Amino acid sequence: MIAGLVVWLAVSSTGNLTINELEKTAQARLALYDSSLRAAIDRYRYLPYVVSRHHQVIDAVAGTGNAHTASLYLEKVNDRAGAAALYVLDQSGMTIASSNWNTADSFVGEDYSFRPYFNQSLAGHEGFFFGIGVTTGRAGLFISTPISRNDQIIGVVVVKLELDELEKNWQDGGEVVFVADADGVITLTSRGDWKYRTLLPLSAADRERITRNRQYVGEDLNSLDIGGQISDGKGTLAIGSEQFLYDVKKIDGSDWRIFYLTSMSDVTARQGTVMLITIIASGLIMLIILFLRERELKLASQREALEFERIQSLNTRLEEEITERRKTENELRGTQNELVQAGKLAALGQMSAAIAHEINQPIAAIRTFCASAKLMIERGKTEQLDQNISQISSLTERMGAITGQLKTFSRKSTGVLEPVDLKVALDNALQLLSPQLETENCQLERHELRMPLMVHADLVRIEQVCVNIIRNALDAMIDSPKKRLRIDLTTAESNVIMRISDTGPGMEDDALALLFDPFFTTKDPGQGVGLGLSVTYGIVRDFGGSIKAYNMTSGGACFEVRLPLLREQTS
Repeated sequence: MIAGLVVWLAVSSTGNLTINELEKTAQARLALYDSSLRAAIDRYRYLPYVVSRHHQVIDAVAGTGNAHTASLYLEKVNDRAGAAALYVLDQSGMTIASSNWNTADSFVGEDYSFRPYFNQSLAGHEGFFFGIGVTTGRAGLFISTPISRNDQIIGVVVVKLELDELEKNWQDGGEVVFVADADGVITLTSRGDWKYRTLLPLSAADRERITRNRQYVGEDLNSLDIGGQISDGKGTLAIGSEQFLYDVKKIDGSDWRIFYLTSMSDVTARQGTVMLITIIASGLIMLIILFLRERELKLASQREALEFERIQSLNTRLEEEITERRKTENELRGTQNELVQAGKLAALGQMSAAIAHEINQPIAAIRTFCASAKLMIERGKTEQLDQNISQISSLTERMGAITGQLKTFSRKSTGVLEPVDLKVALDNALQLLSPQLETENCQLERHELRMPLMVHADLVRIEQVCVNIIRNALDAMIDSPKKRLRIDLTTAESNVIMRISDTGPGMEDDALALLFDPFFTTKDPGQGVGLGLSVTYGIVRDFGGSIKAYNMTSGGACFEVRLPLLREQTS
């Protein structure tokens, strides 16, 4: 009985140690495979957005440009990018331009309106879809983005990535790793016989939808039938006669999951060895367990050290690639932040006269009270000094509030998005601009809801948006006989709407179309460089919102900013 207990303890502990060791290795390997997959996707994820902004593509979709010219542009871009294909669809889903226009498998003239990525982007979202190409018969990942003109979606840009090289690298590695989509279909795998198999049998509705989307044309989508649902994290599963430890992780930005499987045969083999040794030499079981434990720990340490060096080397290479590909994005982000800061400093310079006047008044009053106090002291009337000192203290607090507003406004943005009350941001902007409003005799009207209007934003940058729009309104009313600024804060569906209107002369239609383009300005030379509204547009887009300008029937112009309400407030 004691010998049996010793055998059971030895077998059980050996199995647990082996599983723990394999799980640690599996977690590190899964992280590496996840990084390599995301790096391969992120390399091209920006491409549709960049192409959607090009005027040749927009003109071709709108019908005012040449589709062949757009195809030549797509061909040139894709030659540099190295994707499988880059193409443009109109609102009906018809391909009007493609990088492979001059090949036998050209997409031009093909209708892809049945693809989910087309409908996702037509609704204003990024499309993300894996399937077998109906034109080429080659599988790939399709990433799409909408093409907009005047805030209207007029088409879709799509890039197709073929991940065959990545999949081949996985197969050459000799490990068991695969990716499954939301339906449980295996799309990428190191085991060729598992390609397009499913983790569980598909329902009739799922099969009908996949067939309708023509996602896996010609594939039976037979199930591996693992026997139950796989939860996120780790565990064990059986595929046929094979037993595996698994680690699974959701891939950010998609509904895919990546799996790393480790065969249980190593665990079983080690348990058998320990059992044999304990049966032959049960009297030495404790010494053998200690020896094996020390040996296993040493081997595990060596393997972990080697694995760490390998992972560190691969991570270094991946980081270099990712850093290079994100360099442009970081430079653009840095440029925007510098423009925001420069805009704030320029605004402070333009408002300096009004602010100086606001500070000079309390300074003059302080001088008067100080002179009066001096006379009281000379005449021995010190009992009346309290009132003078109280007045001086009140005036210094007023000056401190003004300089505090300047210090707060001139600070740099941290870049961190957090819950922000739009009413508080507007109050801060108006406090800073109040001297200029008074100097220019501008009447202010505010109409807003009583409740807080919370948005996910950066307080510094949302204040800059308010300041930019209000200052533009003041500049527009410079020659108006009656200056009135009206600010309305309302909600509609799940958005906060801020409308800022003026009594200026309004804007020409040509100016409205180019208002948010960089370096476009309607001001006289030397009065501006045309970056304020462009930066404002970028900030609002970063916060998931939109901005537009239009002329009002009653006269003057109106800027309308829409920002998503926080979920807690919309629920």
